Amino acid sequence: MQAQEIEAYLAQPGQELADRGVEQPVRMLLIGGVFMLTRVHNRLTTDDVDVFFKDIEDTTVSPLYQQCRAAIRAIANRNHLKSNWLNDIMGDSLRETGRVPPGTLWRVYDVLEVYLPPAEFILALKLMAGRQKDRADIFALCQRLQIQDRQQAQRLVDLYIPDKQLQQLSDLDDTLDEFF
Repeated sequence: MQAQEIEAYLAQPGQELADRGVEQPVRMLLIGGVFMLTRVHNRLTTDDVDVFFKDIEDTTVSPLYQQCRAAIRAIANRNHLKSNWLNDIMGDSLRETGRVPPGTLWRVYDVLEVYLPPAEFILALKLMAGRQKDRADIFALCQRLQIQDRQQAQRLVDLYIPDKQLQQLSDLDDTLDEFF
């Protein structure tokens, strides 16, 4: 998806939720490739829109979450998108292991409020993921944030994902060795 498509698709859940009678704001934080695409501008496309629902504590029992998933499925069907075009799979993990920043309001689409996290948070997530496909994003974020050595990068990860065991399981040391 390109930036214009993403914005068009993001407008639809807000309207869909409002049509379903949702009145309270649904606040979500953009994470992953869509952040890189819209804020860092180091790529032209992303496969999906990774998000973190800010006000949903437990996705297994939240009626609001079920409404959100239904709206997302309806939009996927209507626009012939993958069912996970809007992906919140990282949400539970972030709730349990990380410190999720509140972010800055970016867009409002009816009842949907879309927030952007600080670039430091995205870099910490990408370093933890350590995937080959994240290499260009890590490099771009390090340049933008002037992260020049391993200690700076480690402090950043520690700020958002302080669990040392999780860092070890994620092979963070190997990723940091590769970049620094």
